[in-house]
This record gives sequence, C-alpha cells and structure tokens, in this order.
Amino acid sequence: MRDRWICSVLESYDGDHSLAHRYLDGDGRTRELSRSALLGEVRARAGALTACGARPGSRVALLAENPGQFVPAFLGALWAGMVPVPLPPPPAVGRRTAWSESLGASLSVARPDLVVADEATLALIPGPSAHRASYEFLSSASAPISSAPAVLRPDRIAYLQFSSGSTGRPRAVAATAGSVTANGVAIMRHGLAADPRRDHGVSWLPLHHDMGLVGFVLAPITAGVPVTLLATKLFVRDPGIWMRTVSQVRGTITGAPNFAYALATRRTGHEQLDGLDLSSAHTLLCGGEPISPRTLRHFTEVHRAAGLDPAAVRPCYGLAESTLAVSFAPRGTAFRPDRVSWSHLRDHDRADPCGDEREAVEVVDCGRPFPGHEARVVDDAGERRADRQVGEVWVRGPSVCGGYVDDTGTGSAPFTTDDGWLRTGDRGYTVDGRLHLTGRLKDVLILQGRNVDPQRVEWAAEAAHGVRAGGAVAFTRPGADTEEVVVIAECHPRHSEQVGSTVREIVSLRLGLSLGDVVAVRPGTLAKTTSGKPRRQEMRRRYLLGHLHPENHQSHKE
Repeated sequence: MRDRWICSVLESYDGDHSLAHRYLDGDGRTRELSRSALLGEVRARAGALTACGARPGSRVALLAENPGQFVPAFLGALWAGMVPVPLPPPPAVGRRTAWSESLGASLSVARPDLVVADEATLALIPGPSAHRASYEFLSSASAPISSAPAVLRPDRIAYLQFSSGSTGRPRAVAATAGSVTANGVAIMRHGLAADPRRDHGVSWLPLHHDMGLVGFVLAPITAGVPVTLLATKLFVRDPGIWMRTVSQVRGTITGAPNFAYALATRRTGHEQLDGLDLSSAHTLLCGGEPISPRTLRHFTEVHRAAGLDPAAVRPCYGLAESTLAVSFAPRGTAFRPDRVSWSHLRDHDRADPCGDEREAVEVVDCGRPFPGHEARVVDDAGERRADRQVGEVWVRGPSVCGGYVDDTGTGSAPFTTDDGWLRTGDRGYTVDGRLHLTGRLKDVLILQGRNVDPQRVEWAAEAAHGVRAGGAVAFTRPGADTEEVVVIAECHPRHSEQVGSTVREIVSLRLGLSLGDVVAVRPGTLAKTTSGKPRRQEMRRRYLLGHLHPENHQSHKE
C-alpha cells in the first residue's frame, strides 16, 4: 500500500469493476458503484462543478444529505482542486431555527464560492441566493468531464472540516492533502491492517463529521476497501439497521460514538438478535466522545448472542485537528478498562490502580498513537507528566492539520506550538504509552479545589431508573460558600418525581458528591452539538437564566 493522494488512487480505478461503494439513501433506495463507476461519477461531478463557475481553489459548500449524492460531489471537488466544505443537512423535524443559525455561522466562516444541496433544501439556506446548485443538477448536467485530477502539494488545503465539538463560534479546520493522506494510511494500515480482498466497511455516520467522512470515505479509498454507506436518517429512525446491515453485507469494520452503541443496544430485542450474524466483524471502533465502559460492556454482552467477538470492540481517540484518528486500542484484545481510585483521580489528578469495588472508577484504554505520531500528557506549564498523572493531552505528527481558517476567511492560522505539538484540550493520562482519556479541560467541574470530570457525574446519573442513556449533563452553579453541581436529566414525565432523589443517591454513593440541584426535563430538551455531544455551557446558561420553565420540569434542590 503506497502513500498516495486520494485522487491518485481514484485514477487507478479506471476499468476496475470490483465494488467501491454501496449507498442506502434516506428514501430506502440502494445503489452500488464499482470502482470504475465511482471514478466516472467523480470526474462527471468535477466537470459539473466547473460548469457552475467553481475553479481550482474555490470553496464549495456541500450539505451532506444522501451519501449517494454527497460522496461523488465531494470527491469531484477534490478531483478538480476545489476546497469542499461539508456541512450538516436540515433535521427531518424540529430544530430548523437552530440548524439555520448554525449553518449561517458556518457559512460566514467558510465563505464558499458555491453552495450545493438538494433542490428542496436550497430555499432553506440562509444568506444570499447567488452561486448555488442542486445535487439534481450536478447529476444530470451535460458538462465536459474532467479527465485528470488536480495535483496537490502536501501542504495545500484539501477541504475544510468544522470541529464537531464546537459549541460557540464555529471553527473550520484546514485539512491538508498531506495530513489526510497520512491519517488515512495510519488508520487503514497501522490501525486496522485492512485488506481490500477481505474487508468491508459499514457506516451510517454523518458525512459532514470527520469520523464519517475520513473514517468511512477517505481512509478506505487509500486502501481500496469497499464501504456500505447508509443515510444517517435511517439510523435515527431505526438504530437496529446498523447491525442488521453489518450482518447482511458481512461487514468487517464499523464504528460510531458511544451514544450510538447505547441506542443500538436499547433498541435491539431478542427477535432482532435471532436474525443477526456479526461473526464477520473484527473491528467496531468507539470514539468521538467520552467512552462509557458500561455502555460498551452492555453492547458486547447483548450482541455476543449474534456471534460478536468481544475483542472486536475497540475504543479509539482522535479529533478533527489531527484529521481524525490518533490511536486505536489494539486489535484482538478484549476490552478491559483501567480501574483507578476515584478519590485520587478527583483530589490529586492521579490515576492510581484500585481494586476496591466501591472506590474504583473505570477509564478506557484508547491504545498507543500510530507509528510516526506522538502523544504526551502535560501540566499547566507544558511540562511532561509521568505515567498515571492526569493533564492535558498534546499530539504531534503528520496527521495534524494546517490550522483553523483565519479571521479573513482566506488562510489558516496554525494551532500548534512552535515545535509542532497540538494542544487538544482533552484531559487524560498514559500507562506504558497507552492513552486514557478522562474529559475535556473546559468542562471540568472545580469543586473545593478538586477537578471532577462531568462525564463521571453524568454516567452515574444515567444509571438512575427513568433517565435516558446519554440524557444527562452536569455543570456547576455559584453556591453560598462554593460551586455546586447541577444535573439536568432527560426522562419521561411519569418518572420525573423520583428522578431527583434517585440521581442524588447514586451520585453520592458512587462518587461521594452532593448535588446542588437535579432538574428532570422532557426528552429532547438537552442542547447538543451536531455530533451528539452535550453542550454543557449552553445548558448552564439556560439554567442560570431560568429558561428551564417549571411547567417543563421537576426541580429537586437541596
């Protein structure tokens, strides 16, 4: 496997009739493309985008709706030397105002020369109406076909990727041709040992996010691995379609954030398990947000009856600023979290091993960085910390991108130190070079001088009867003497009366923390990023402003 730019790999697909992509669009239709057919569509879309006025270097915003439309258009933009900008499509129902505001903010940062979306979606896009084209037009345009791909230097911006965890002003990461190539090769060669003769990827992940776009479109192309891509709305409507598709196509590689594993487990009954055969799957990656050992353990236990190998579930770590992935837990090793002392982690930022069932908390091992890549944990002064000492994770290597789009919208501002280290904003520790992530710096709860990662509180709260999986957020509020912890928990109204006392009891028992307030809210109330991560600071703002109205929740204050 040579380290080649994606378009060079696509160029080699000419005359090759083996499967490249299978698309399941939101309307349920399936379409298969051979490698040769994919190349033909990519070249045709490059020609159609050129006919729309886009040129090499032009920014082309593409709303990531159905994969069968988006993927050839995105690759066509790369082929023509344009800079594609993947953006989220409108939600099927509700939250259209929030989507429109978020999209408008992203467009103001990206400043695209052309916007591409479904015909029906174009009218919903905020801003000037000029320089727009529909996917329907691109697929039917009789434009000259672009025969040869643009040649990109490694430092040339390939596309813009909005950071999925961004909850304030959108930040567009400038992914370079070099970083994309390096990360694709690292994922497929070193992380997965992928073999195009045996492997088949399956993904429903949103294609405007790095995990869906890089993990299941760009990286597989570097290795020639075929992929089945489902429209995200299919998973939203029916989470069981994920594992059913893996079973049907004999998928070997798939992945998703933690919340998806919880959803898939909750929506899978015995009758669904009876029809599944997951014995082909050797890798189920879990990343993109803090990983709950409880969630992965439950998923593995439920799906073992369908032939799932427990060693197939592999936690991983990455971020858009490093293209996608930094490390994978090793293949063929059963998932075993690190059990550490909660009091030492909370009070001393130390992850000391602990065998006491009541005192221990579990932290996921995300493996070692890929070859040629580095990671270290540092203190507030940037000094390296020893094994099992918690600090900020910094990463360095060829997958690190060029920076964020600068304020002028035309260039990129580096986000690394002078010697190439990327400050991730994530907290964690190492054990023999293996990364263990404990939380985000900006969300840490500081209580009487102690650092408490909010995920620990949220996971404990989710264990309360009636609280939805992934439906709790924790933050602090000013108290009389010190900061107090507040938990907002989504639950059905019939459970709201009991949730407050139950959450308090579980958090106190498991973590030794007292809660200042527990607010039970209806499902769908929590603010989240487009990738499903909780927007804790936004929920804190709403709470402090009194926007969680009494008629919509039960509050249980001390």
